[in-house]
Amino acid sequence: MPYVWFLLICSIWGSSFILMKRAADCLSPATISAGRVAFGAIVLGVILWRRQHPLKLTRQDLLPLFAIVVTGFVLPYTIQPWLIAKHQVSAFIGMTVAFTPLLTLATAAVILGTRPTWRQAAGVSGALVCLLLLMWDGWQRQLPLLDIGFAVSVPLTYALANTWIRKHLSHVPSVELTFACLVGSFLVLLPFASWSSAPVAPSGTSLTTAWLALGCLGVVGTGLATCLFLQLVLEQGPLFAAMATNIVPIGAIAWGLFDGEVITTRQICAIAGVLAMVILVQYGAAAPVSKPAVEAEPEAA
Repeated sequence: MPYVWFLLICSIWGSSFILMKRAADCLSPATISAGRVAFGAIVLGVILWRRQHPLKLTRQDLLPLFAIVVTGFVLPYTIQPWLIAKHQVSAFIGMTVAFTPLLTLATAAVILGTRPTWRQAAGVSGALVCLLLLMWDGWQRQLPLLDIGFAVSVPLTYALANTWIRKHLSHVPSVELTFACLVGSFLVLLPFASWSSAPVAPSGTSLTTAWLALGCLGVVGTGLATCLFLQLVLEQGPLFAAMATNIVPIGAIAWGLFDGEVITTRQICAIAGVLAMVILVQYGAAAPVSKPAVEAEPEAA
C-alpha cells in the first residue's frame, strides 16, 4: 500500500504547478498561499469531525508544530506561486522540488542520526548530478541566479519539516497533524493575503477559473495529498516519502508542454536520470507497517 500512496501523491502534486499558474493569472501569490491551506484545512476538518477521535496534539507539541508550519508550509507555499507568477514557468519550478530527497538525506543524518544505505546514497547522489543539470538549464535560459536560489530553497524547507515531523510529532495521526499545520499556516498567511493585491483586473470568467484552480489545489493537492504524504513520513520515514518529489517533475513537465512552455532536451534527460535513481532507492524499500494495539474508539454518531 505505501507504493500506491506514493504514486498517487506523485500524480496529484505533478498537477499542482499548473494549477498555481492558472490561479496566478488573477490572484496574488499571498492569496494563493492562504487560499490553498484554507481549502485543505476545511476538507480535513470535516474528516476529523466525522471520525470523532480524541486529539493527540499537546501543549508540548506547539513549538515544533510552529516551526514545521513556518518552514514546511508558509515559506514554500509563498515562494512557489511568486516564482511561477513572475516567470510563467510552472514546469521548471516543479522540477526543482526534486532536490528534496538529497536534502532530506542530509538533514535526517544530522537531526535523526540516521545513516543512509548504499542504495540511498548512490541514488540520491545520482539524482544530484541530474538536478545540477536542471539548474544549469535554468541558468542558460536567463533565469536570475537569485530566483534559482529561491526555487532550490523550497526543497530545503520540505526536508527540514519532514525530518522534524519524524523526530517530534510521530505520535500525531497524519490527518490531525496536517489539519493543524494547515490551520496554523492560514493564520500566518491571512494578513499577507489581506494586504496583497491581484496582478490584474480580471474578467468574471478568468477569475472563476482562477478560484476553481485554487480550490482544486487546496482540497486535493494541499489537503488530501499532504495528509497522505505525512502518513508516509510517519510510517516509512522522511526519505522514502521525499522520493515522491523526484517523480513530481514528470507531471509538471507534461502540464508545461500542454500549456505551451518550452521544455528542453536537457530537462528531459535530467528527469529520466532522476526517475532511474528513484527506482534504485525505492525498489523493495517500503517497510511493513506495524499495527498498534487496538484501542477503544468512540463510535460514530
